[in-house]
Amino acid sequence: MKIITGNKIEEITLPKTDGSLFNLSETKGKKVLLTFYRIAGCSFCNLRLHEFNKRFGEFGKNFTHVGIFHSPVDNLKYFMGKHGPLPFTVLADANFKYFQKYEIERSYSKMLATIIFKAHKVFPALIRGYIPTRIKGYFDIAVTDVLINEEGVVEEVYYAKKDVADHFPFEKIKEFSLR
Repeated sequence: MKIITGNKIEEITLPKTDGSLFNLSETKGKKVLLTFYRIAGCSFCNLRLHEFNKRFGEFGKNFTHVGIFHSPVDNLKYFMGKHGPLPFTVLADANFKYFQKYEIERSYSKMLATIIFKAHKVFPALIRGYIPTRIKGYFDIAVTDVLINEEGVVEEVYYAKKDVADHFPFEKIKEFSLR
C-alpha cells in the first residue's frame, strides 16, 4: 500500500547500526522526516545524510529524521561510520520488508536518469569517500520522503518522480520542522 497524506504509518521495527532495534513509535510527539533511501553505500544518499548532519541544527528542536536503507546492518554500520556520530536514526531493512509494504519503487529508468542528469553531483560524494564499494541491496530504488506530524499522521509524502535521488528540497523539510 502506498503511503498517502492523512495516513498513520504502522509500526516499523528495524535494527540500527549497532544492531539494537528501533521502533518508529519512539518518535511520537516529534515531527519526523522518514526517508526510504537506497543502499547504504549510495553516493547520493550519503551526500544527503552529510547535508542533514551538517545542517541539523537548522531544524526545529522537536524534529528528527529516520532513514531506512535496504542494506544489512554490517553494511549500514560500515558506511554510516564515515559520517561520524549522526543526530538522527538510520535503520537497516535487509529483507526489503517495509520497502515492499509501502510500495517503494524500483526503477532502472529513474536510475539511468540519475546517472545522466546528476552525475556532476557524485563528485562531492566521491571526494568525501561515499563510494559504493560494497553493494548489498537493490541499487535501483527510487527514494521516498514522508513528513509525519507530532500525532503520527502523514502530512505529505514524496515518491521520487524524476530520478532515484529525487527528494523533498532541504528548505521544505526545514520549514516543516519549524512550524
